Amino acid sequence: MSNTWVPLDNIDMECFACGLENNHGLKMRFETNGEKLRSFVSVPEHLRGWSNLVHGGVISTMIDEVMSWSAIHLHKRFILTKSMTINFKKPVKIKKELIVYGFVVEKKNDRQVVMAAEIIDEKGDICACGTGEFVLFTAEQFSSLELVKEEQIKEMAASYS
Repeated sequence: MSNTWVPLDNIDMECFACGLENNHGLKMRFETNGEKLRSFVSVPEHLRGWSNLVHGGVISTMIDEVMSWSAIHLHKRFILTKSMTINFKKPVKIKKELIVYGFVVEKKNDRQVVMAAEIIDEKGDICACGTGEFVLFTAEQFSSLELVKEEQIKEMAASYS
């Protein structure tokens, strides 16, 4: 595994998880070493659950987002989440530095992949982890679903080259 981490460009600036212009979101930025993706995140107070804890839905969102980005960039395909399982191992506090990792577990076939993710706290402890099944699409297949603007599909496909 390479120790060199290369930043990836965000495309949808309004996405709740990775949109850098979404003032209500997480503003996750990703980088890859070719085998994994990671994001450094500090969850803002407005996304808290009870007291100073990150809401479980936000934790699930971070795990889904890093697995999705990992599936897209490591397989160079478009994806949709088919299913996912989250394990909450340790409370996650707001406004603390977290590292979220995503990686491939298994490529089942040309259309399905199993991904995994971990959220690590400032002490190096795994606070939450998850696995998910993702459906893989070519640009043409994904375009035919009419879920995303055509210019975003072209921009994403160009980033694979």
